[in-house]
Amino acid sequence: MFQHPIFRLFLLLTILPYGLIAQNSAPLESELLSFKATGTAENNRAVLHVQIFEAGVGGPILGATVLLRRDIDKMHGKVSNEYGACTFIVAPGDYALRVQMTGLKSLEQAGLVMEAGKIYEMKLLMASNTK
Repeated sequence: MFQHPIFRLFLLLTILPYGLIAQNSAPLESELLSFKATGTAENNRAVLHVQIFEAGVGGPILGATVLLRRDIDKMHGKVSNEYGACTFIVAPGDYALRVQMTGLKSLEQAGLVMEAGKIYEMKLLMASNTK
């Protein structure tokens, strides 16, 4: 039964690392995968958990700069950890996000409304600058 070429191909695909399969389908631009409220916080602040992945590889990105801006003069900055993650605890409001990393296309997203006492989760996919 496992001698048929289709079965062998299926078995091979199940053991290949995700990155080898995903390289051909990598997006040309960085993109916001999801932004949603996932719970409630214990105070009147908004909590934002950000996680960043590299397109084509699927792995987390260490060292990406994440900037969260509320007004012209109110900016928060973080650097993603080894899990591609960082967390902001901010006043409620309307925010713009910018994520940048050398060798990857920057991502800008405006209109992120975060309410007091809510926890938000955001997942991003960063595309390579190279073709």
